[in-house]
Parts: sequence; C-alpha cells; structure tokens
Amino acid sequence: MDDSRLSIKKVIFNLPGDQKAIWTSPLHLRQRDFAFVVPLVVTSGGLIGSDRHSMVRERSNSLAISRSKNISDAGLVGMAALPVFMYAWGSLRDKPRLRETGLLSGEALLNSLVVNQMMKLASARERPTPTDGEVRFFQTPGKSSFPSTHSMLSWTVASVIAHEYPGKPVQFLVYSAAAAVSISRVTGRKHSPSDVVVAGALGWLIGRQAYRAHHNRDLDGADYGTFERSPGEFNPAKLGSPFVPLDSWVYPALKRLAALGYIKAQFTGLEPWTRRECLRQTEEAEYLAEVRPSDSEVLRTIRLLKEEFSQDGQHYESAQIDSIYTRYGNIAGTPLRDSYHFGQTIWGDFGRPYDQGSNIITGASARAVAGPFFFYVRGEYQHAPGRPAFTDAQRTLIAVLDGTPIQPAAPVETTNRFRPVEMYAGVQLGQYALTFGKQSLWLGPGESSPLMFSANADPPYMLRFTRTTPFVLPWVFRHLGKGRTEFVFAKLSGHQFPARPFFNLQKFSFQVTDNLEVSWTRASLLWGVGHPATFRSLARNLGAGSETAPGPFGNPTDPGDRKSGFDFSYRLPKLRNWLTVYGDFYSEDEPIPLKDAGIMAINPGLYLSHFPGLSKLDLRVEAVSTKVLSSTVDAGGTEFYWNNQYRDAHTNRGFLLGSPVGRDGRAYQAWSTYHFSAVTNLQFSYRQLKISTTFLPGGGTQNDASVRFLWQARPEWSVNAFVQYERWLVPALRPTAQQNITSQVQVTFRPHWQIHRD
Repeated sequence: MDDSRLSIKKVIFNLPGDQKAIWTSPLHLRQRDFAFVVPLVVTSGGLIGSDRHSMVRERSNSLAISRSKNISDAGLVGMAALPVFMYAWGSLRDKPRLRETGLLSGEALLNSLVVNQMMKLASARERPTPTDGEVRFFQTPGKSSFPSTHSMLSWTVASVIAHEYPGKPVQFLVYSAAAAVSISRVTGRKHSPSDVVVAGALGWLIGRQAYRAHHNRDLDGADYGTFERSPGEFNPAKLGSPFVPLDSWVYPALKRLAALGYIKAQFTGLEPWTRRECLRQTEEAEYLAEVRPSDSEVLRTIRLLKEEFSQDGQHYESAQIDSIYTRYGNIAGTPLRDSYHFGQTIWGDFGRPYDQGSNIITGASARAVAGPFFFYVRGEYQHAPGRPAFTDAQRTLIAVLDGTPIQPAAPVETTNRFRPVEMYAGVQLGQYALTFGKQSLWLGPGESSPLMFSANADPPYMLRFTRTTPFVLPWVFRHLGKGRTEFVFAKLSGHQFPARPFFNLQKFSFQVTDNLEVSWTRASLLWGVGHPATFRSLARNLGAGSETAPGPFGNPTDPGDRKSGFDFSYRLPKLRNWLTVYGDFYSEDEPIPLKDAGIMAINPGLYLSHFPGLSKLDLRVEAVSTKVLSSTVDAGGTEFYWNNQYRDAHTNRGFLLGSPVGRDGRAYQAWSTYHFSAVTNLQFSYRQLKISTTFLPGGGTQNDASVRFLWQARPEWSVNAFVQYERWLVPALRPTAQQNITSQVQVTFRPHWQIHRD
C-alpha cells in the first residue's frame, strides 16, 4: 500500500464520512466502551453542576488573565502549526509517517471544528466573568463557551500525534501541551472546568477516530519516519538534546578545563549549551588530557562529566527526572529588591521572589527526548514574605526617575505560588535547535552578569533558533574561525509603559583562534500597547538607521528600544593556561558599542585558573559600569536600561534582564574558589556597588561579602550552603545605613530515574 493513498484531496473527501461516524458513534457503542464513557459522563455532569462554585473560588487578576490568554493562544497556534510543519517536512524529506500525521491532524482538526461550532450553537452557554459568572446554558448563542474551542483543537492534534507515535515521551509532550492550553482557558476566565474537560475528551476521541479510520498500516514498523530504533539506522547525532540549566555545576567545570587549556572550541559568551555540546567538549578535554596521571584533578573532572552525560544519545525515546530540590533561606534585615532603581541583594536567581524573613523554594526538573524532539521543565513552589508599599515620596521619586505617572501604593503580599522556572519544547534540525517556551540565556563571558541578557530576571517565553555546535564558514570567511549564532523572539511581562512589549535578539560569535573569541549582539524592544505590531514596524526596527525618536511618549513610528553588545575572551600569550582576560560592552541606539567608547556600559574581567603551587585555587575579578565613561555627557539613569518610549525598558517582571548593577552604577567584585573536586568547592566573594548621585538623589552604596560551600555528599545528593553579609546606604529609601544577613541551604537529589525505549 503506497503512502499516496492519503492526500489533501482525499482528506477533503473523507470529511462527510467522518462526520457521519462522529455523530452516529453513540449508536455503535460496545460494552467495553462503557469503561471510559460512564466515567466521562459522570465527571462531566459533576463539573457542570459545580462550575459556578468553582469559578467563584478561582480568583484571578488582570495580569493573570492576560498571561493565561497569551499562553492558551500561543499553545493553540503552536499545536495547529505542528501538523503543517510535519506535513511539509515529511513531504520534503520523504517521511511518510510524518506526512500522514500532518494530513490526519488537519483532517481531525476540521472535524473537531465542525463539531465544536455545532455544539456551541446548541448549548449557548454563558462565559464566566473576570470575577464571577452564572455560566448558564441556552443564554448566549453567539458567544457560547461550551465546549472550549482551544481545548478541543489542542487535544485533537495531541491525540493524532500520540496515536501515530505511541511512545511515552511523545505522549507526555503533546498531552502536556494540550493540558496547558486547557488549564490556561480556565485561569484566563474564558471557560469553566467542564467546558475544557468535555472539549478535551471530544478532541481526543475525534483524533483517535481519524487515526483508526485512515491510518496506513503499511507504515507500522517502517525503518523511516517512525520513533522506533532500527538496527543500523540509529544515529545519536539526529536526536534532540535539551539544554543544560545555567546553574548546573557543569558550566564552571567545563570553563575551568578550557582555561587550563584542555578545551579549545568553547563559546563562553553564548549559553546555555546542549547536553550533546557539553559531551563534545568533555571528549575534547579527554583527548587533550590523555597524558595526565590517572589520579589528576583534570581527569577526575572529566570522568565526572562523562558520567553525567553517559546516557545521552543511547535511546531513541527517553524521559528522566533530573533533580528534586528544596531551599530554605532567611534574610535577617531589610534587603534591596529593585535594581532598576535602588539595588538588589540577591541577583542571578532567575527572578525568584525574596524578602526579609523566611524564603522557601521546592521544585523538580525533568527532560524528555523523542527522536529529534525534546522537552525540559523545571517547576517549583515559591514562598517569600510580603512587604509594605513604597511611601508617597518614594513613589514620586520613581515616577520622576522613569518619567511615568505616580503609581498608587501597592504593598506586596506574601508570595505562595507554583511557577515554572523553565519550560520549553524543541526540535533538533541537524546542528540547529528550534525551541519554544520559557528559557534562560547567558550572553556574556562574565561571572557577575552579562550586560545584555542574564539569569537575573524571570525567564521570558521565547521562540529561539540557535546553532548548537561550532561551524566554519566557507570560502574566505573561514578565517573568522569557528562560529555560533543565536536568534531570539520573546514576549516580556510586567511592563506598563507600554504594556506587553516584545523583544528580539541576534548574536554572532566567532572563535577567531583557539584563544580568542569575539561576539556581536543586536537586540531591541518593540511593539506593545501604542506601538502597532506590523511588518512595517518590524522592518523599521531591524533596519532603521536613526536613533530612538525624542518625541512624546507613545510615538507609534518609533523604531523601538534598540541596543547592541560586543564581548570578547582572550587567553594571554605565554600565560595561555593561567590567565584569561575578557570584556563585555553594551550601548543604546548604536550598531556597535565601540563606535563611541565614551558612551557605553562596560564589564571587563580577568580569570586566573590556578595559582603557582595551589592548583585547586582560582581567582576572578570584574568591574561593571553602567555610568557613561565620559563625564561631560552623563545622562544619569536615562542612558542605559531606559528608553523614552519604553520606560520599563530592559526588565522582565520587574527584574533587570541584564546586569543587576542597575542604572548609572559601578561595581567591583572578586571571587576566589577552592576546588576540592568538580562538584565540591568553597567560594569567597566580595562586591562593592555605588549608584551615581546624577541618577539617584543621595546616590547609593552596597557592600557584600559572602561564602558559598557546594558539597556533593553522595553521588545523588548535594548541599549548597550560602551566607552573605550586606551593608547598604540608599538615602532615598532609608536615611541611615542598613545591614542584613542572608543565609541559604539547598539540598538537591539527582535520582537519574529514567524510562526509555529503543
């Protein structure tokens, strides 16, 4: 039987028969069908009866409603686009199962849409309001909520894909995505629980019907297009590879090996790295260190890294729990929480909430791979104490600093929430990866924080296309050396002026020699309320040569808040394996920061990989300045991380995406780490930060001294203990100097629980 049996033309001709089968299916129920029909009917009836009570209890706010709507819309678009992608890819690459999956998904979607609209017309159910809702039936024929279109269509696609590729990782991926869409329709106050549950069940059944009626059985067990491992056909290089989280011990271990001269091809200014890329670096280090004694620190580190990645690429389908962790922290004294204006006591912590008193996080992380597809999630419960609102004087000052209206007093209530720290799905496209979801980036060679994009803020939701391994350009461009690229399009949250902006970024990195890496970054905020999202405005943002217009706030022709970055890393001659110098430079509305050296933010640093006679001790020193270097043009806090059209500027949920040194500040920081092993070390750190009086009346000063002990008690268990003493003086907040002590203990269990199928 040839795969051409199913085509777009035949899909269209199948629709009448599909509709007949769907609507007459209750007449053909068999005894075994009641095993799921009865529970579904009972559950649906119970939910319908309790919907009004449930929606009254399900409190929300405008931000949560907007966020939920964005999630559900993006999820549905992604689920609907997936069949198109599968059909196109299957046709181009002669993958019959992929092609069939795309066609059957499209056929099932059309059937679901017909059923959905007819049921909506018949039920005429009210939608819930933002705070309440009667959710009665037979009331609003034109705006009926029963059943949910988003939920029904998402579960339809998920059902077809899960039946075509019945592996557990694939089912987990597609059903999780469909569930996220369904849940967000309830939290977004668009539907009641019964709306999405009934819709999900109907969508799944329609997807199953399409598969059972039209699936080509000759494709089962084929060597091509399936998620089955066939002898002689398995190629680990074609499998998807999730990214290693930025706070993993793997990064300092690999970076130290590179600084010692055992890794030549490493891009320190473009993280995260995939697990496969980390394994490639480990294998390179193993080759260059083969003459070392077997008990040397270098080979012990390499063995630990090889063990970490030993199961990667071994199975066509796999899913694994990476970690389960809990962290208790206490801040004795008043901390700083607003680096956009005053300062930040805890930084580089993925925008987690914290305040005076007890702070708790408990979470877990997991990843899955199904052929070229991969998935990663880390979610956690977060608790942090509340705090009172800013005073009238402080809110007035913030309005002056930002050029915004004075905001009403808004105390921060105690935080108790579950939140995904990272959550994304991706597909491996050769040596490139396309991902969508909540992701963290680290785009600079420094340790304190890159000036452009760091782990300081809550990771935004983004579409990301990246080269995962080094490449070499052809022809004369090969003299640029090895390269990597990064393209990002993200949606920012927590902005008011304007609300709902987007963010795009492009980065190009080249390792010109084994010892010199250079990178150029271009990024921008664009769109948002008052700035229409059009192809013309996107073209203006990407190509306009002028700077941001100095006109009134809300100028719709503004090209966006554009910025650029340049960074480098260089291992010095005659000290190749000892000393590395690096720099990170950032500018607003300039194509290259070095064009005007007097008006750029800088972050130079040096890294001493070991001391003579103390091979386990290293030293890193950095200086960060967002105060313009030319004293004649100091614009205070309006030069960096601020824009006259985007007043909330370079932030996500209130935390700076770049360096927590903030606006118009200078900081000096040093770290020294003693490495007992790659996973056990003791680190001392000191930081001094000053905020200019040009920006903040009275200026500001922070002095931090900290010690961190990372101990791997057993192969599966580790303890991360941290203590920091801080003294700060910010007259705009408190007239006298304040002190606080931050202490944290995190216990992590890494079980390596894995299920897989070959």
